Amino acid sequence: MQNKTRQLTLISLFLALCIVVPIFFHSIGAGAIFLPMFLPIILAGFLIDFPYPMIVGLMGPWLSALITGMPPLFPTAFIMSAEGVVTAGLISYLYHKKHLSFWLCLIIGILGERLTLILMGFIIAPLFHLPWKLFSLYKVMESFPGILLQLILVPVLLKIIWNFKITPQK
Repeated sequence: MQNKTRQLTLISLFLALCIVVPIFFHSIGAGAIFLPMFLPIILAGFLIDFPYPMIVGLMGPWLSALITGMPPLFPTAFIMSAEGVVTAGLISYLYHKKHLSFWLCLIIGILGERLTLILMGFIIAPLFHLPWKLFSLYKVMESFPGILLQLILVPVLLKIIWNFKITPQK
């Protein structure tokens, strides 16, 4: 029972962070290019047992859109939900079930998220009469600062969390 309560508490915490972290980034003019929503989604993947982080990946963008208006519901929250499920699911599965290294899980999670973005571009861009290849290429190139931030900040935050025994390291 204690583990289920801990998991539910962490899910709630990371859903709240999916709302708060983007507000902070957008307030200083550093929104979309830094992918702030994906910081709590990635952390959830490492700290919550599979498959529950996928709830954070799925619901985080929708809750943020409904509460703050960011991101726009369609197409952005729709796209980000798909990306979030893939990212959190891949990281959590590979880290908790397959016991792969932290770095490998992080890199595969980020690559999975970007590939999902490309796939979503293939599906969504034609609805707006946009060339999907150009749309996807732009979105991937735009995200390089966010990927760099993830590669720097996620290990630091996890080290702090694990050092303070907030949640155990696997």
